[in-house]
Parts: sequence; structure tokens; C-alpha cells
Amino acid sequence: MKILKIVAYVVLALALLVVTLGLFARKDYHIERSIEIDAPKNVVYEYARYFKNFGSWSPWAALDPNMKTSITGTDGEVGATHSWSGNDDVGEGRQTITAMTPERIDIEVNFKQPFESTSPTYMTFKEDGKKTTVTWAFDMHVVFPWNGLAMFTDMDAGVGADYERGLKNLKKNCEEIAHKKYRGYEVADLDSMPVRYFLGVRKTVAFADIPAFFGVNLTKAFEQAQKGGAAMAGSPSGLFWSYDEQGGKTDMAAAVPLAADQKPAAGLGIFPVGGKRALVIEYFGAYEKSGEAHYAIDDYMKEKGLQNIPPVIEEYITDPGQEPDTAKWLTKIIYFVEPAMPKEQ
Repeated sequence: MKILKIVAYVVLALALLVVTLGLFARKDYHIERSIEIDAPKNVVYEYARYFKNFGSWSPWAALDPNMKTSITGTDGEVGATHSWSGNDDVGEGRQTITAMTPERIDIEVNFKQPFESTSPTYMTFKEDGKKTTVTWAFDMHVVFPWNGLAMFTDMDAGVGADYERGLKNLKKNCEEIAHKKYRGYEVADLDSMPVRYFLGVRKTVAFADIPAFFGVNLTKAFEQAQKGGAAMAGSPSGLFWSYDEQGGKTDMAAAVPLAADQKPAAGLGIFPVGGKRALVIEYFGAYEKSGEAHYAIDDYMKEKGLQNIPPVIEEYITDPGQEPDTAKWLTKIIYFVEPAMPKEQ
């Protein structure tokens, strides 16, 4: 019985210590962490605002694979509530969106387990060019007498580590969305590309004759540009209005881009191209193996509901005469696009 009395006294002493500390210990903590995400703000914001996505980047989701969650209200809007209930590592509670702007989302977090408390949290979104800095902050309130125990813990380091892990997950997910690959290629979607003037020769050419067609007619275009005193504004290019795989031929032009419009010589034409939304892929490799890059843009257009406005441009950035390794040949592939017309029923 003596040992039981000793244990009881120790427990009582510890309880009194916790209560005493709780009378003087702080109850409020501000935890804040930030991360830079290589994605536009609208992509990050649209992903972060929905509770349906929270489980895929939450730092606590992996602590209880069997955690039960539910969403009420209109997800992604003020009033939406995400509730959870799980093991001792995640506890039980709910979080509700209380305010939102394109720069900030405010959420109230109500804990039920391991103890009841209410704390505000928020996320801010600051765009810098094509990147976004996200700050995730939490004003944590620890109720009496648990605040006494909190004195023995580095709250900022402990909770902050969770926030850092969550932000890293958010970064990974948003960057995968912003830089989604199509057949291994990333498609740059530009709101507009300025009009450029191409000088060259246009003709329907059999696939097998394309190298010879380029060899002869790019020389003509270069010579005409020099005679006319026009400065070049880019690399030699191929312009393609059609590409008939079954017939094995293409309506194309071998051309050079000019700094300004000029009157062409007989047999050559001026082709103004651009001024529209453009999709761009940077392809490295031999010219005849660029098909997958073109199919990648086709996939992108289908997914986004777009259609091509000919011509397609292949701009040959690398000079094969200076670089023998075809793996290092850079070709910029450009498609001009517009929303696809709805199909007739």
C-alpha cells in the first residue's frame, strides 16, 4: 500500500504542477511557414481552396489511412466545412472557410479531440512572375491546463514541421498541375504571340522531298532577304498548312522570319503569322523524329477544347552545321489555336 501512496502523491504533485504552470503559461502561439511554388497563383489558389484536395497534401493524412472525413456546404466557398475523425495522432474536429479573396483564405479550426479549442488559420498567395509564394499560418490556442504542458514542448518547431511538410506536398501537386507533361513534353500556353513576317517558298511537297525542298528554298529566302536589306528576326523555319499522313505530302513553306514586312521577289511569298494564342513545345532531337511532340500538342488541344489555326511553325534554332549531335538540335514547335467549334448533334 505504501507504494500506491507514493504513486498517488507523485501523480497529485504532477497535476498540481501542470495546473500551476497553466496559470502562468502562454495560451496562444503563432505558427507560420512559407514556400515558393513554380506555378501561377490562380493554379495554386484554385487547388488549395477546395477541401476535396486537402487529403492529397495534408501533412496529417498519412498518420491515419482510415481517418473518416466529410465535406458540407459548397466546397471551395465561404461556409464550406471539412470534418475529420481518426486515431490519436489526428484527433477529431472540423475546419470552416470563413472568408476568402484571391490573395487569402481564412479558416476557423475547431478541435474536439484530444482537447476542445478553436483557432484561426489562413493561407496567403503572392504571385511573382510565374511563381507563387504561399504562406500558411496558424494562431494556435491551447486551453488551460494543457497550456502548462505546452511549456515543455517547442510548439513552433513541432507544429511548424507539419506545416512545412504540408507545404512541400502542396508545392509538388501544384507544380505537377502547372507543368503537366503530354507524351513527355511540357506545353507552354501563351495568351498571344506577336505577328511575324516570314519570307519563303510555299508548295505541296512529298514527305521524302522535304529535305531537298528546304535546302533549295531556304537559300533563295536568305538571298532575297539580303538583297532587300531586311534583317532576319529568328531562325530558319518550316510553315505547315496541312500534313497528309495517308497521302504522304504536306502544304508547306521553307521560310526565314524578317524584322519587318517587305516586297518579295518572284516565286517567293510573305507570310504574316501570329497575333493569336499559341502553344509551344521545345523539342530536342532529329527533325524526322518530332512526331511525338506534335501529337503531344494534339493531346493538349483535345483536353482543353482547342483547334489549330494553320500554319504550324517549326523553328529550327540549332544549326546542324555547327552541332553534329542530333540530340542537341532544338526545334521550337508552335501551334496557333482558338476554342474548338461545338460538334453538330
